[in-house]
Amino acid sequence: MNATSGPTLILGPNFGTLDAMKILSVVVWLLFVLWGVYTIIAAYHWLRYGHQSSVAIPALVVHVVVSLALALFALSGFSS
Repeated sequence: MNATSGPTLILGPNFGTLDAMKILSVVVWLLFVLWGVYTIIAAYHWLRYGHQSSVAIPALVVHVVVSLALALFALSGFSS
């Protein structure tokens, strides 16, 4: 069998290799999307069905600020 024939000629020699940074970036974006969906749904339900909406808005602001601070800290690479 010829070494240059087969699917690697069509797909390329690096088709089966996975880049860890690409996988990590996809995972981070998926987590960000899930966090965004969760935040929107939680905010809607808390504002719509909560008995004390005066508490809901500050709690939502704290949720968003703390979540973004933790995400930025995690993405910073823990470097000083």
